[in-house]
Amino acid sequence: MNADIQLSFTPIQLLLSLLLLVVAVASLRLFRNRLLYRLFFVAIVVVGILFVSIPELPYYIANRLGVGRGVDLVFYLLFTGFLLLIAVLYRRLLQHDVILTQIIRQNAIKNYSGIKSQLPERGPTKRRG
Repeated sequence: MNADIQLSFTPIQLLLSLLLLVVAVASLRLFRNRLLYRLFFVAIVVVGILFVSIPELPYYIANRLGVGRGVDLVFYLLFTGFLLLIAVLYRRLLQHDVILTQIIRQNAIKNYSGIKSQLPERGPTKRRG
């Protein structure tokens, strides 16, 4: 990698860097109590700002990893990240489904007990036929 890299920002680099900083601040506020999530998002933002400010960096890393272009490397990383996100969200959806089922079941049992005590008692039923 060339050691004499200039850090002069184009307007799009400034805009993307500012947007990434907004994402970092939002994620820090969103995940106040989750250190691992905060560190993960800050790491993603730092890598994003590095890739935006030094466009040759993804190309250099891609070549070292055997990928043709830096854009391909970024695409592969994003694709893998989205698959991971889908798996995590699906797992959380299943957890919420179990919790919701338990709440509804407990509510139904509690309401049935209250209704059962209010119903008039019925005698034995006669068979028709």
